Amino acid sequence: MNKFDIFSVYIVKRLLVTSFFFIAAFNTSKAQLIEYGGGVGAFNYSGDLIRGFQVSNATPGIFGVYRLNLSNAVSTRFSLTYGSLQGSDDNPIDPFARQRDFQFKINMLELSAAFEYYFLDFKSKHARVKFSPYVFAGFGLFKIYGRDFRELNYNSIQPALPFGVGYKQLINRKFSVSVEYGARRTFFDRLDDLSDGDQALKNFQYGNPNDPDWYHFVGISFTYILWDIPCPFPYIPNNSIYK
Repeated sequence: MNKFDIFSVYIVKRLLVTSFFFIAAFNTSKAQLIEYGGGVGAFNYSGDLIRGFQVSNATPGIFGVYRLNLSNAVSTRFSLTYGSLQGSDDNPIDPFARQRDFQFKINMLELSAAFEYYFLDFKSKHARVKFSPYVFAGFGLFKIYGRDFRELNYNSIQPALPFGVGYKQLINRKFSVSVEYGARRTFFDRLDDLSDGDQALKNFQYGNPNDPDWYHFVGISFTYILWDIPCPFPYIPNNSIYK
């Protein structure tokens, strides 16, 4: 395991430990509103082989989510997402790509934490609506599977910045459904494993290392809502009344 992998594992552990203490502290507040659940969706790659978001290039994915509602407007969530990612020169972006005729397919696991902001007051007891659009942004780490990294000059674990928009609907007091689109900005150009090399051959045998790859995820999720209002003071029996 190299230094970057050790650092990445350290970051993941710190996120988990911080999350645990954050949840413990949150549980002692006046009111507690926690959601957990999962869903399905589709990954989409954008890079040297494909520009932008293409529905025809979607690949399946599944995810789990744990959400803490800090207020009626702000939530924080932790997500674990798994799926596949692919791209090819089947629809070449230029004549050089047609001659290159490259393709790839990988599996990936993503761990992310993000803040959500809801535009409508739909969570309160007296709300007139039970839905709201929202935006989210955060930080994540993803791990690539399906390549022999002993022969590659980059790491299987990489950081990403997830952000996007969504729509959330309360079904009743116990359940909700969300639909969202999110983009992931990475910091390297090897999702497609097509980079470096002689820049005179850009978009032919190689890609552009100065243009990082992106990936996207569109998903629908169902969550179960836990409502709990703990007593703010511990109960101490008054034995003097029996004397």
